[in-house]
Order: sequence, then C-alpha cells, then structure tokens
Amino acid sequence: MLNAWRDVDAPCGRVRAYVDGKVIRARGIRYARAQRFSRPVDEPRVDIIDGRHPSPGSPQHRRDPNAGMTFDQLGGLPTSEDCLRVSVTSPANTGDDVSALPVLVWIHGGAYVAGAGDAAIYDPHTLVEEQNIIVVSVTYRLGVLGFLGTGKPEHANLGFLDQISALRWVQRNIAAFGGDPHNVTIAGQSAGADACAHLMIAEATDSLFRRVILASAPLGLAGGTEPMNWAMAKVAEKIDPEASVDDVLAAQDEVHKAALVGGLHAGMCFGVHYGAYPLPAKSDAAAAWSEAARKYDVLMTRTEREIAFFAGFVPAFRRLHDRHLTSPMLESLISGITSAVYTRAAKEFYDRHRMSGGQGTRLLIVSRGDGSFFDAAHSGDLPLLFPGNIWHDSFLDYGQSAQIAGPELRNIWGRFATSGALPRVSVPGLIDILG
Repeated sequence: MLNAWRDVDAPCGRVRAYVDGKVIRARGIRYARAQRFSRPVDEPRVDIIDGRHPSPGSPQHRRDPNAGMTFDQLGGLPTSEDCLRVSVTSPANTGDDVSALPVLVWIHGGAYVAGAGDAAIYDPHTLVEEQNIIVVSVTYRLGVLGFLGTGKPEHANLGFLDQISALRWVQRNIAAFGGDPHNVTIAGQSAGADACAHLMIAEATDSLFRRVILASAPLGLAGGTEPMNWAMAKVAEKIDPEASVDDVLAAQDEVHKAALVGGLHAGMCFGVHYGAYPLPAKSDAAAAWSEAARKYDVLMTRTEREIAFFAGFVPAFRRLHDRHLTSPMLESLISGITSAVYTRAAKEFYDRHRMSGGQGTRLLIVSRGDGSFFDAAHSGDLPLLFPGNIWHDSFLDYGQSAQIAGPELRNIWGRFATSGALPRVSVPGLIDILG
C-alpha cells in the first residue's frame, strides 16, 4: 500500500516520498533542465516536489528493434524530452542505526537509444532491502537528442553531461535521504557501463564518486570510427531542430542506417564522443584512465555468451542453433564477437587499471547449464540484480535458479558499494574470478 508518506527536507526542496513495502521511494525528482540540443542546467531549489510519479524515459522506440525484446522494456513508462530526473530508493527500516548509508547510482543501458532509469526491469527494491544501501536511478537523454543533435560538435555528449549533472545532484542532496555523499558508487550495464568507464576520465567529475561497477561494458565499441561518425553527422545535418519528437526519431533511424558503414561499431553508434567536452581526445584516453586508476576501485563483470542476446534475433543464427550439428559453428561465432566487443577491450582496461595502481576484480557470469539459447547472454545478470515479475515474460527469466544466484550476485554488489570489498572467491555455478 502506498499510503504512508515521508517528507524529506532536502536542498532541492521538500520532497514527498512514499513507503512501498520495505523501501521508501522518491521518484521523478528533476535534477536539471535542458533545451533541445543544449547542455543541462542544474535545477535550483523549489518548494515542493511530488515523489509519487516515476521519471519519464527519454523519447525512444517502445521496443528496440535491435534488441528484439519480447516485452516493453519501459514497462509502460511515458516518454518526454523533459526527462532529466532521478529517483531515490532507500531502506524503510534502518532501526537505530543513524549512520549514513552507502549510495549506488544506477545508469541504465540500452545502446544509448533505449531504456530509462525507472523502467520496471531496473526496479532496485530487492537490492536496497537486502543490502541496506540507497539506489539513485538516473534518466538521461538518448539517441539524437542526447549524443548527436544536428551533428555539431557542441551537440555531442549532452546525455553524458546529464549524467554528470545527476551526480552533482547526488552530492548536494543525498545526505537528506540518509545517504553518504562520500561513499558513492556508480554502476551501469552495457551502455551504462560504457558511460561509467568514461565518467572516470571526464572533466568535472572529481569527488563525485569513489567506486565503479562495469557490467558487460562494450568497450570494444567505444569511440566508434571516424567514417561512421562523419556519415552520421552528414545525415543529422538535415534534422530540423524544431521538428516533432516523432520526426526526430524517424531521422534517428536514418542516422542509424548511415552508421552501418561502421560495422560492429554500428551496434552502439550513439554514445560518447572523444575530444568533445568533457572527454579527452581518443589518443589521450588511455593515459587519462591510467592517471585516474588510483582514485577508483573497479568491479568488472561480463556474461559468458554476451552476443547470444543479439544473435537470437538473427534468423540465420537461430537456424544454426536449431540444427544441432552446426551448434559448434554458432558457438564459435558467438564467442568470437563476444571477444571483439566485450572481452579483449575489457581486459585491456582492467590490466591498465591494475598496472596503474588501481584496485579491482573481474568476474564472469557463467552458464547456468539449462541449454537455453540465451543462457549466460548479455543482460542475463539483470534479473538477478533487479528481480521482479516482469522478467517472467522475458527470454532472460532464470526461473527457480534466480532464487539462489540472485542473492549471491546482489551481495557482491552490496558489499562492494558499502566498503569496496572485492570478491576473491568464485561462486560455483554462477561466477568465476578472472583476476
């Protein structure tokens, strides 16, 4: 029952939060405003903020045609360009413990074109309840609206700047919600993990966070290719800045077609741009990560068969899977592309981080052995971290095994966010320690 209210007097204003079972939610809090194709401006204090309603998602296609989800991953959320919002989920019963709680800031994935912080598939209530942490879910601008605009340099990285603005909001306000602004972990999956990695080397992020969780970061796609970026910008030049949202999304589809010259990079053609504020040039990125290594503890995870998530929607791949004699060929293909997109670049990132004095661990989410085509695929860890009924309609549903594997993975995340504890012992049937 959502009938118990708690007012939180924060620097952003008096927030009306509500009790939802064993957690308290304050949703849809505006952290910034932005005109189309403009940088975000931090939101000043207002008198009253109604925290009953979730943040809308950035405008997007309801079902990502590239991911082929079998359910609406927005969970019925509305979309709006006025989407620069955060939602805070905290434990309802903290007992007599008055110490500030660890804070985990969640940055959602979706190839920078899909998803939302308050999507039902990212509901953090179980993680918050079990691990006694606060989760702040961030919604930011996506696609053309967040990362390309009309192709002008000043239109790059707007969604990335949204995320930095949200982190500033956390520093100013989270203490009022019972959180510790000095104990903030940023965490993301897929494109969200890519964003977290780049927040480590962005200007104006010093002291905003101290730990980083990178889940299935597609670092092999980071930065794209110059021909792809040029082709995308040429098409984007034709976008009318005053066009309707539907027309902008239609133009975004045309931009994506132009990006196909980038090969695998077209799979995440929207995203951060090196050499545009607040990121260094690509040639300087490695040195910047080395310099930042001692500032941040890093927990990196990936799944064993990442690309199976995407291959499942390519008819030729499905036919190979259905013909058991060719399964080794399919698995070789999945393994090869997984390595190109996720494994090699992630290991390079991790090795550089450790050699530069940073603390970290790499984990592999292994096959659950049920023979499913989507076994240990990309996003297979999400139902374990954010369990809920919505996953029962998904091809990623772990069934009964989630009741065992889920608490193990959530405990790893919770301990890391709380104290920086890095797992050193594998979990049989779930996690291998890679280093």
